[in-house]
Amino acid sequence: MKKDCPMCPKGILHRKAVEVERYGVGIGRFAAEVCSSCGEEIFGSHEAAKIESRMKALGVWGAERASVYRLGNNFAIGIRKRIAQLLGLNKDSKVSLIPQAGAKRIIVEIN
Repeated sequence: MKKDCPMCPKGILHRKAVEVERYGVGIGRFAAEVCSSCGEEIFGSHEAAKIESRMKALGVWGAERASVYRLGNNFAIGIRKRIAQLLGLNKDSKVSLIPQAGAKRIIVEIN
């Protein structure tokens, strides 16, 4: 039985094993319904639970929260060691900060 894609009007869903990654870390291959047109990947609840469990085990689950500290007349943001390692950051790294004030967001680009 054909299943239409819920995301686009012309796609048909096909069952495939797809590679999942987060923060550049490979999580593994999991079964999903994949749209033939838009490529949307839809995971069932059982597969989603397996992905979540694997991500937690690898330390890449959820958004990372950070604290802001005052350093003299400046502010600093603490980055967890795991994220710094994933990004290849160390105490000598240089980054560019791109503020997006309207969105209350900062983009950090590693130089």
